[in-house]
Amino acid sequence: MPSSASGSDDEGFGAVFEEPEGFRPPTPPPTVRNYKRRKYGGVGERVGPEEVQVGLVSGHPLWGHILYPAAIALSQFLELHASTLLHGPEGKGKGKGKAVLELGAGGGLPGLTAALEGAGNVVISDFPDPALVKNIAQNVETNVSSLGSSSVAETCAKGFTWGSPANSLLEVLGNPSMSRKFDLILLSDLVFNHSQHAALLNTCLSCLSTEPPLPSTSSSETAAPPQPSCDLSDPATLSTPAVLCFFSHHRPWLVEADLAILDLAREKGWKVTKVWEDPEAGPAFPEDGGDLAIRSTVHGWSFTREE
Repeated sequence: MPSSASGSDDEGFGAVFEEPEGFRPPTPPPTVRNYKRRKYGGVGERVGPEEVQVGLVSGHPLWGHILYPAAIALSQFLELHASTLLHGPEGKGKGKGKAVLELGAGGGLPGLTAALEGAGNVVISDFPDPALVKNIAQNVETNVSSLGSSSVAETCAKGFTWGSPANSLLEVLGNPSMSRKFDLILLSDLVFNHSQHAALLNTCLSCLSTEPPLPSTSSSETAAPPQPSCDLSDPATLSTPAVLCFFSHHRPWLVEADLAILDLAREKGWKVTKVWEDPEAGPAFPEDGGDLAIRSTVHGWSFTREE
């Protein structure tokens, strides 16, 4: 059996940590991957460094030691559409931009990107395993908090189990009544855990704002950037509140099971729209078997509330 996410996940998170001795190769040490930020269209000044340093835990049962191609693609999508998805009607950054939640974050690259590209509040969460949460907190400190800039988001790391009460996430937004919710939720390479689709989407329902679409700061300085061919979105119709769900099919024989999350989202009342497809993203697990073309493609979907 490959050492990736290729095994059965029907037991859910509870059994993920229980593996036979010798199941995996020796645990690699923690690593740091650098993500080079893009300045699409040459518009505006970049806040923060040119590269995001993504610390990754050592080999981990929840695969938090990998920077997935889907995380990179989702970060690119946020950079392309920051003015619509991240900036608020009063501008960008702390106290102005939109509230963003990343679930199952691993190293947290999409959440870090959202924080640097003008969101107002960002919560980057993963399963409440101390090593995962501590690593996210260090990535937040390295890439966001250390800047001391009001142009970036107020950002924190949280441990959270999908499907559990969302109070610990919503309280970060500073509303004791929990009336304020997130404008944008980021899901990067989470669909392989089929048994958790319902819990994941229930958390999204609990945490996503029910307010009408928010206007963005589309001023003269933010001319529409050129779209790469993999960006299938219509910038004129992009809006928040929304869930962005980006993923690859790591197990080609389970594509249908991966895509079940889309049908479940529709059943829960969301409009599901494809916004990204990059067949050249590359595989997350090069050593695995199965059709390489399928494993190398990143798909991105937007879930928005039906009008």
